[in-house]
Amino acid sequence: MLSMANQLEPRAPWWLKHKILILTGMALILAASTVIIVTCIILSPAHIHFSITAANSTNSTMDGENGLSFNFTLAVDNPSRRAGVDYREVIVSLQLPSKRLKNNSVPATVNGSMPLYQPRHSHISMAVAAFVEKDLLDLYLKKFYRGHPTLTIMVTALVRFKVGVAYSRLYDITVYCPPVVFFDVFQDGNFSYHFAKGNANCSA
Repeated sequence: MLSMANQLEPRAPWWLKHKILILTGMALILAASTVIIVTCIILSPAHIHFSITAANSTNSTMDGENGLSFNFTLAVDNPSRRAGVDYREVIVSLQLPSKRLKNNSVPATVNGSMPLYQPRHSHISMAVAAFVEKDLLDLYLKKFYRGHPTLTIMVTALVRFKVGVAYSRLYDITVYCPPVVFFDVFQDGNFSYHFAKGNANCSA
């Protein structure tokens, strides 16, 4: 009798099973989408602010070449209260605003070991130094430039953002600092070049 009763139990119609499967699939997709959206929001890049401070220059010699040593501090402010910043690489260069120069980009040296971690809501600084050959400055001023000479500082940082124990994907951030003015001074029968001291905020 019991087995016969089980056989007589009504079965759910096929369309109801199909509807349940569709609703279950939609619920899973919605849950997965919610997790992805929340993760993206949590690990979204923080707004990092770069600036140039304590800029100065001295006439110097490197590998037998006369030129100008340009030194400054690259200050980085991370205002985020949720995300730290993991710097994998920081590249700085000085850009001469003339495309007709064969070498219009001068690489700079960023002092400090990488990777470098910046905690959330904090400020860090990196010492940067660059050497510009006098011949390049002379060529730039005499042949390709008319007016007040300037250099633009370009900063490229390869970073990841960290929230808790989770890391975001790698981001390539490039910013340009406003043109830094430099000028020449006639001294001891020769022209020497100097960068104007001051601070500058950088932007993408």
